Amino acid sequence: MEPTIPHQGADGFGALFSEFTAQARRLVRAEVSLARTELRAEARKASAGARLLAGGGVVLLLGALTFVAFLVAVLAEALPLWASALIVAVVLLAVGGGVAWSGLQRMKQVHGPERTIQTLKEDGQWASRTAHAMKSQIHGHA
Repeated sequence: MEPTIPHQGADGFGALFSEFTAQARRLVRAEVSLARTELRAEARKASAGARLLAGGGVVLLLGALTFVAFLVAVLAEALPLWASALIVAVVLLAVGGGVAWSGLQRMKQVHGPERTIQTLKEDGQWASRTAHAMKSQIHGHA
């Protein structure tokens, strides 16, 4: 059974409304603080993923340059030099691809402020119930 709010007239409504707005302000401040905390954590994850992705890109570029050196060596002369250039290029490309893939996986783990969204929904429900109770009090219903 819901607690009843006694009918107190205009003065009671003013006090109730003041309490409602004060609680709403406290809730908004708490939600903003929670959102900041969640966004900082997600920004750290995004930063780590971006660094890995950039590192993978650099290694892939080095692999591509080495592959170009391989092609030049093959065209210049068909000596064992090309075999070593090919091995280096393949290794660099494999390592760069692995690092870039790891960075991409980290980037996929970045999410929005899920707890904040949930508590905002709960706060909206609270505000709706409180507003309904205030409306009932104005009309003299318990």
